[in-house]
Amino acid sequence: MKKTEDGTTGARTRTVRWIESLWEGTNTTAREEDQKEEVLSVFRELVRESKQEGEIREYVPWQPLW
Repeated sequence: MKKTEDGTTGARTRTVRWIESLWEGTNTTAREEDQKEEVLSVFRELVRESKQEGEIREYVPWQPLW
């Protein structure tokens, strides 16, 4: 009877570990999605600002005064 209990306990332990790994994977994915949205929001804001400016300036390299 002891072996049956050990087998059941081992199966339960494996099941719990499997569920924990799924949970961690889900949380990691959600965190990565949040970070991706933060980065994309920065780029969206840059696009909005660039469209509002309307003024296109040419790059003039700095030249020493001497």
